[in-house]
Amino acid sequence: MKNIKILSLLFCLAMLAAACHEEEEGPVVPQPREQVGRTVLVYIVGDNGVNELSDLFKANFRDMKKGMEEVDYSKCNLVVYSEMVDDVPHLISLKKQNGKVVADTLFTYPEQNPLDKNVMSSVISQTVSYFPADSYGFVFLSHSSSWVPASTDVNSRSIGYYRRTQMNIPDFHDVLLSSFPKPLKFILFDSCSMQAVEVAYELRDCAEYFIGSPTEIPGPGAPYGAVVPEMFTENDLPINIANAYFGYYEKYYTGTIPSSYGNWTGGVATSVINSATLDNLATITKTIIPKYIQDKEEVKRSGILLYDFSRERANYDFDNLIQDLTGGKDNEDYQSWRRAFDEAVIFWKTTPENYSGITGNMFSMEKAEGFSTYIPYGESSSTMNKFYRTLQWYSAAGWNETGW
Repeated sequence: MKNIKILSLLFCLAMLAAACHEEEEGPVVPQPREQVGRTVLVYIVGDNGVNELSDLFKANFRDMKKGMEEVDYSKCNLVVYSEMVDDVPHLISLKKQNGKVVADTLFTYPEQNPLDKNVMSSVISQTVSYFPADSYGFVFLSHSSSWVPASTDVNSRSIGYYRRTQMNIPDFHDVLLSSFPKPLKFILFDSCSMQAVEVAYELRDCAEYFIGSPTEIPGPGAPYGAVVPEMFTENDLPINIANAYFGYYEKYYTGTIPSSYGNWTGGVATSVINSATLDNLATITKTIIPKYIQDKEEVKRSGILLYDFSRERANYDFDNLIQDLTGGKDNEDYQSWRRAFDEAVIFWKTTPENYSGITGNMFSMEKAEGFSTYIPYGESSSTMNKFYRTLQWYSAAGWNETGW
């Protein structure tokens, strides 16, 4: 009788455990999914020491769930690495379960720096292992300052910002190239100032297309309810994403300073870069830069549109620079270069003005062409200029022959 009672107790405990298991949102032990058409990894770096980004990214996450309602889940994966203030990092799958989009937390990690090369590489490799696909996309959410060298300065962000640390673009390149099994279909930079020729050229073997802004992005970030469904399209994929991003904010544009993140009237600028054309663009640029800039001659920057109002002044309009150097649109050198530029920048839209959170003012986009570049200035030994020489674009574009 005693043995029967023990067996009955064990049976009841087993049934209770099974019932609790059935109530959980996801599996206790994650299982790799069968290969699908596309996996998109959204990489959120939200802990900048305050709740500024985390609050916004939580809203972005909710919008991602809405966007997944429009997607055929049998053909895709949307995976989110979420690193926020006052929370440990998680790897989450947004999946459809019984017709409803749910957030399935697959892994929870100890506190770690998401901009450390080993950490980022491990997260990507884990995503690829559990969510194999025919093609991959990557979305990056954080503060950024294009190619600018990483530092501990709160206003110098390079790519990402985690507790006064950033990641240099060459390191970002190494991680993407080594961790994904093939070049990405696209990278969506949902962070400021990433449509710089220095960034695109450095990453040209990592992704087919780059989607982002040459200047500051809208404070709330991408409208993921509209953008997520476009991430899983085939025809005109990067154009679809860019149009969804731009179109959402264009509707609310009034040219006035935004009163809040929820009422973003301050404009938007979005472009798409085709990486396959960048070697040709570099070749054409190299026929111009050393020809018109010699003996460390300092370029006049006053007539060239500035996208970057930080103290670094790292991002000027690329087309404006070449026009200024060659003397204008009638110059044959410029016309040859512009043909290569148009092959590289396959999408470009902007509202007439954009808002800068750095200055707190609107600024004109009248001469903007959607792709930025650095113009060396000051002491050649400065941190900016020294780091610039380490980028692939520096030699590819002929800056190494100018004295800079």
